Amino acid sequence: MSGVRPNVGPMRHGQARPTSRSMGQLCLDDLGTPLDQVTFVVVDLETTGTQASDAITEIGAVKVRGGEIIGEFATLVRPSHEISPMITVLTGITNAMVADSPSIEAVLPAFLEFLGSCVVVAHNAPFDVGFLKRACLAHDYSWPQPVVVDTVRLARSALSKSDVPNAKLSTLAHFFQAPTQPTHRALDDARATVHVLHCLFERLGTLHVNTLEDVLTFSTKVPEPIRRKASLADGLPDAPGVYLFKDKDGTVHYIGTSKSIRRRVRSYFTAAETRSRIKYMLTLCTQVVAIECPTALEARIRELRLIAEHQPEFNQRSKRPERVYWLRAGARGSLIAHRSLTGDTTSLGPFASRRTAQDVSRLVSLVTRSTSEMSISDIISNPSIVAGFVFEQLHILAERQRYEQAATLRDSLESFLRAATWTSQARSLASCSTMVTLAPTPHATSSWDVVAISNGRFAGSQRIHHRHALDATVDALLATTPYRHPHTDELPCASAEETTALMYWLQSPGIELVHIDSEWMSPLPHAASVLANNPQLQLRVRNSGGNPAIQDRSRLTAV
Repeated sequence: MSGVRPNVGPMRHGQARPTSRSMGQLCLDDLGTPLDQVTFVVVDLETTGTQASDAITEIGAVKVRGGEIIGEFATLVRPSHEISPMITVLTGITNAMVADSPSIEAVLPAFLEFLGSCVVVAHNAPFDVGFLKRACLAHDYSWPQPVVVDTVRLARSALSKSDVPNAKLSTLAHFFQAPTQPTHRALDDARATVHVLHCLFERLGTLHVNTLEDVLTFSTKVPEPIRRKASLADGLPDAPGVYLFKDKDGTVHYIGTSKSIRRRVRSYFTAAETRSRIKYMLTLCTQVVAIECPTALEARIRELRLIAEHQPEFNQRSKRPERVYWLRAGARGSLIAHRSLTGDTTSLGPFASRRTAQDVSRLVSLVTRSTSEMSISDIISNPSIVAGFVFEQLHILAERQRYEQAATLRDSLESFLRAATWTSQARSLASCSTMVTLAPTPHATSSWDVVAISNGRFAGSQRIHHRHALDATVDALLATTPYRHPHTDELPCASAEETTALMYWLQSPGIELVHIDSEWMSPLPHAASVLANNPQLQLRVRNSGGNPAIQDRSRLTAV
């Protein structure tokens, strides 16, 4: 065996072992890990046969990164039964050679330590990986579930019949002139596979397959007309921003945003893109326009505004920001649902559907009738009153076994509380004329995002890499931020989604308020505290009316 030995105890079955994802091998947020940044362990096994009941007789592995070999592992393994003469003729491994070799149980800890969190590569990977997984299971070791690349499948996708007649390792090694030819010995075959892998990567590079994720999806065929358009990503910035897919007439068909425009756009032209509508969109487009943004938040805000402006055919969300509902006080002491971009000084919302708005209106009317001395505005500003009323009714309905009616009432309360929370937070934002905030850039070191907000509306942003640049950056943002006298009863002059994006920004880890030029009123905590103290109200978040103010936070920087 090689000199590789574990420096920690082996992981037994049931213990958590870091995977390639948890160890940072893959960077899915960036939609692509460059191949030269991935550590591969190329594995080959020799066995007593091809059946699941057969045993491993030799393990060979080569660890590579950026085209360089950084480690090797090789050992014979004493199988649980004899090696047949036919296998000896094929591999040259005899029973005498393995008689004094360690058992697979003794070898596994060192091999798993050598493998670590790397990406596994094998020629006909299901065969080798299958034997290793069964060995781990048989001896109570946890298989680390690595990402696996199969050079057989890769070769079949990258090479044509005119290149090679088949995808055997010996054929490919000869075609690519590998310095080590396969000999049916594990380490030699692993070394030959390394050379084949690197040559296949060179071939794939001409097809814009440059990341691990591209490689994993490449074996699924992408139509040639779409693959040829991958060059549209050339020259795009590797930075946050917005991208617009346009046709030859300049019509915008799709708008998106990413932390890396180039990597995201490139992914559309690989097998990773499975949406049929988007595939059709790609056939129409002849150019991609990038708008680079200093921060992911600014990219998200620009995306929302551009989608509302251009109404792209293939965007499904955010095209009609004015199509949300609000409740406002009517002439007869009731709440009336109306549709608009944002609410007025007395509005409660937003609600994604008229039905949800009307359900909340009926709930507030019930509470109003039960507390005749209070107005609608008083009730809305004191959500705990509504919650107390509903909890009483839920108890009564449960005793009468009217569970469906109780569930409807509970859902209406949840929608009301979320709308009340959103409205109070939005009014709080609008009450501040200008604020500038600072937060560490996610997934980056020694950089911060600086964001200016004016009356609850995004006003500008900048990224800094040194704290001593903060004062000058704040001054520059303030110089371009419009001033408007704050009004405490207004909602921000922006779409609900844009306001929600700012709310989430203000909840960023480590955020600091570095400038404010007017009094900032904290929002009333009642609605949020009722939600927090009653988790049963949060069981149906997705079905509570589709309030755009409570969509999944991950949508703030969609990639």
